[in-house]
Amino acid sequence: MVKSLYDERCTLTFYRASQSPMAHYQCFVDLGSSSTKAVMSDGIGLHAFKCSPLVADMPPSELTIIEAQGEQLGTGLESVSYIQLAPDDPVYALGVDAQGKPNKSTSNLPKSALAHLKVLGVIGELAHRYDLTRVPLDVGVALPFNEYLTDYKPLTHRLLGQKSFTYRGREIDLDLEQVKVLPEAAGLVQWRKVEIAQHGGLSNQTFAVLMFGHRDLSFLFFREGKPPRGEPSSTERLGFQQVLVAISQDMPCNSDDPFLYEALIKGMGSVTFPSRPGQVYRLSDRFEQAKAYYWDLVKHRLDEWFAAVDVPHYEVLISGGVAAILQADLEEYFEDRSAFCTVNWLDHLKEEVAGALSLPSEIEQIRFSDCYGGAKWMALKFQKPAKAGG
Repeated sequence: MVKSLYDERCTLTFYRASQSPMAHYQCFVDLGSSSTKAVMSDGIGLHAFKCSPLVADMPPSELTIIEAQGEQLGTGLESVSYIQLAPDDPVYALGVDAQGKPNKSTSNLPKSALAHLKVLGVIGELAHRYDLTRVPLDVGVALPFNEYLTDYKPLTHRLLGQKSFTYRGREIDLDLEQVKVLPEAAGLVQWRKVEIAQHGGLSNQTFAVLMFGHRDLSFLFFREGKPPRGEPSSTERLGFQQVLVAISQDMPCNSDDPFLYEALIKGMGSVTFPSRPGQVYRLSDRFEQAKAYYWDLVKHRLDEWFAAVDVPHYEVLISGGVAAILQADLEEYFEDRSAFCTVNWLDHLKEEVAGALSLPSEIEQIRFSDCYGGAKWMALKFQKPAKAGG
């Protein structure tokens, strides 16, 4: 039996029937700029999680009110996602509950700066939904390449050193056995290596991964399937936000405006804003001009990256929610490079993600692909049988 649990804070699907509370879990977290995404294995299936990436300070006065609501109504703690790492530490609101507060500028900060709070928030939600006070878990985290080079050790040590924390007012004991902080795209490559091996191929082939994200464009070069350690791999601020910046010129909004973002994602031809309710702003021409401008920026960077590749033949994996809007440009771009590389649009992976996570949207399938591949790899590598009793 599948029970889908949804609220405005996150989407999370669990197979609850016959699940042992002593199961050993694997969870892989993608710290996206537009949303925090994770895929979790409970030994029965793989399950998707998504919430807003916002983090905000919660004043002590607000925490007092929430605790009083919990005592009087029984719903205060249930309705607000917040985390505290130790009894005397600050309290942070997470996800949609951080909206409307002076939040940490998550679009400007390095993803690694708040990674521990977001990862623990995902674990806290897992414990909340499964009614756990102790979580035996292996966790993986994807960082942008440039941050991975400098921050993977501090983040690993910080998570391993966190033995307990409070989530939604409930103390949770952590039992982290494996913490894997990897560069973005490692999940995709691990999935692809498993797929190749299943068909009798060699798993040491070389991959170049292009990840078109909301904030960043990343080029990750996995020589013989090994994670990148230096150039030509890098991450640039060339994500979908560049399109939004161009479109929002002369509009009564900025590039982070939720009305503009939603209108573009849904393919709407126009948008209106609360500040000017009588004014309609057409998007079609603006979007085409902004996309052409964006592609010029991307193409220039791709030329530099691929010119630095010194391998006779490799496979290019194309991922990220923005890749779909550039598909025609990318297909034309790689026509002249067919002698050097094979392009993989990850259609098989998207089909697998759609079935395993019940995600009908192609954009969502692409956006979840990296953490899905990472979670599947961790489940194959570290899965343990559930303990008897409990």
